Amino acid sequence: MKKIYDKKAISEAIKKSQYKEVLENLNIPIFICEYEDKEIVVAPYKKNNYFQISISGSLSIYFIRSDGNSYHLAYSEIDSFFGDNELFDSANQGVFGEASGTLRCLAFSVKDSKNKLLENVTFLRVLSKALSERIKSMALQDAAPSSLSERVISYMTYISNDKTLKGVEKTAYQLHCSPRQLQRILNNLEESGKIKKIGKGTYQLY
Repeated sequence: MKKIYDKKAISEAIKKSQYKEVLENLNIPIFICEYEDKEIVVAPYKKNNYFQISISGSLSIYFIRSDGNSYHLAYSEIDSFFGDNELFDSANQGVFGEASGTLRCLAFSVKDSKNKLLENVTFLRVLSKALSERIKSMALQDAAPSSLSERVISYMTYISNDKTLKGVEKTAYQLHCSPRQLQRILNNLEESGKIKKIGKGTYQLY
């Protein structure tokens, strides 16, 4: 992991973030963390020092089962939060995040900024909404029907933006199947007229 303190880069990243107004008014030291592909961003069973908001790249989030096997939970992209466990003194029990390609995040120290963050009502409201959306997404995914075809339709209907599936490989992670299996299902759904292909690896529900 590399830390970047370039003021111009940080300012530009904040301006592009959907949390621009909140970040500009936090009055705490903010820097950029850059991670290489497959590098651990959120470590399991360990205290993570930083609260981070992704600004480019992607993060795969996994859960380690009691038997040692890992289970893919989600695939996070721009404007995703990491480090909320540390903010509320909640133990990170088996969840870890791994960079998918080069990942950059705006970051600040939880230890040094904790009191200010917990006293900032606007920040807490934004965080609550983001966490609520995360829980909703996982709940809908877990409650999805058992067949892969039904899970794809459910994912496109309730979870994806604009009923559009973007990226076969990353969606396969979320649906707990292989990219080949998902592509076969997408081809079948397209042939049956339930979805349409609108770009490379991009499909939309009719």
